[in-house]
Amino acid sequence: MSRRMELEKEIEIAQNNIEKATPDTPKEVVDAWKKELDSLAFELNNLYDDDELEDS
Repeated sequence: MSRRMELEKEIEIAQNNIEKATPDTPKEVVDAWKKELDSLAFELNNLYDDDELEDS
């Protein structure tokens, strides 16, 4: 599995965790999930793909 696909899957999981968090989920846990999501999204947005260059 490519790193891009791994990141997309991890982002999906993080988004689901945040969206489906119950009201009694500790704020610290939700904040950690949001921080992880931001980090994953940043990595994905800055990912260098050799395949993209070959297609252009």
